[in-house]
Amino acid sequence: MSVFKAYDIRGIAGSEIDVSFSRRLGRSIVDFTGASSIAVGRDIRTSGEALHEAMMEGIRSSGCDVVNLGIVPTGVVYRSTVDMEIDVAIATTASHNPPEYNGFKIVHSGLPMAGRDLQDLKSVFDSISEEERVLDGTLVDGTGYVNSVIEEIVKDIGPIDRRIVVSVDAANAVPGPYIVDLFEKLGVETVAINCEWNADFPAHPADPTRPANMRELSSTVVSSGAEFGIGVDGDGDRIGVVDENGRFIHPDRLIGLFAKDILLNEDLGKDSEESRTILYDVKCSMGVDEAIASSGGIGRMVRTGHSFMKRELASSPSIRFAGEMSGHLFFNDRWNGFDCSLYNSARLIELVARLSDPMDGSIGFSDLLSSVPEYPSTGESKINFEGGRDEIMKLVRSSFSDLQFSEVDGVRVTYPNGWFLCRPSNTEPILIMRAEGRTEAALESILSDVRARIGGVINLRELR
Repeated sequence: MSVFKAYDIRGIAGSEIDVSFSRRLGRSIVDFTGASSIAVGRDIRTSGEALHEAMMEGIRSSGCDVVNLGIVPTGVVYRSTVDMEIDVAIATTASHNPPEYNGFKIVHSGLPMAGRDLQDLKSVFDSISEEERVLDGTLVDGTGYVNSVIEEIVKDIGPIDRRIVVSVDAANAVPGPYIVDLFEKLGVETVAINCEWNADFPAHPADPTRPANMRELSSTVVSSGAEFGIGVDGDGDRIGVVDENGRFIHPDRLIGLFAKDILLNEDLGKDSEESRTILYDVKCSMGVDEAIASSGGIGRMVRTGHSFMKRELASSPSIRFAGEMSGHLFFNDRWNGFDCSLYNSARLIELVARLSDPMDGSIGFSDLLSSVPEYPSTGESKINFEGGRDEIMKLVRSSFSDLQFSEVDGVRVTYPNGWFLCRPSNTEPILIMRAEGRTEAALESILSDVRARIGGVINLRELR
């Protein structure tokens, strides 16, 4: 299977992706984009340093200048496209994947390279020769840039004006030291766990959208008396949370919370439909749309994938906010529409500090979240299937043809008291399924109907 995926380039380091691959990719990116200056950063993976150096060599050997950002979260790499005079930004990272993986996320002309662009880049990559070249491009030291991004976040958020205690778990990944530094500068009392770099990720996988990865954070929040806890992912573009009771919160509920805050507190120009629009992906709860509507907003369901969200925001600049169930959050009001765990964490702290203070008897974090309806749902189930992707989705569509459904991304079927989603993964040969009902009985009824319709041709054992 190709390492050129739907949203990025990713594979096993040392075999599928090695220094020769990275050097050649650097040359290919310059040839494909025509860039004259590129910023590059990396996460802490043990394979990252060699791949990072080879990438810079490949870029410079094509006559292109390089700004070396060093070890930084991917959100900082994204931000460099706003602050620096560069044509492309590249993060060497495999996000939350196990330590043996590595890869690359690429931003060109302010948007992530994905889909057809990545396949076109692959064509260039396949045609690039391996001959030796002179390093004509200039190398610029940009390793201090991350500090200026932190200062910019502090400037945007402002010092927190009350005492607030927050626990954060960085899973020993790249955001750890930076998020602790940011919280200190904001005046937050921080209970930090797993915030030291360790490329073996010994505590747990760096994916805060999985309840199993948030257990240590949950117990720490309860034992420390923190108001809530924040978990960040491996490369620093997603967040997850637990409340003051250590209860795991599905990340899509944060979309509803932030959307209500923006809609009710910003001057949106009430006559502008676009300014009242909030984007969310097809995997999100119906509670998200209800929270948006109750605040006078207009929810719009779009395809799953950060690259699609960013393109939507670029084409509709008056939209102030978007989010995904996976923990990607995109502020387009005071920030630049990129997903950044540092900024998003600070923005959440700002909101909580402004709207609640348990110490004076006002509402707490879980009370804030109660404004976003929560309904019984399955997890995000990954279902193996036999046959071709197009054939299986055609079968799914025909099986639900008597019901109303959306084809924004896969098939999302609307029931009187809930919904069911089936969409093919963009990165793996699997189907992603999820269902939600207004009650447990409604959810069971939906699952029973789904099994009756497609259970004979798709193994739905994992759908629960």
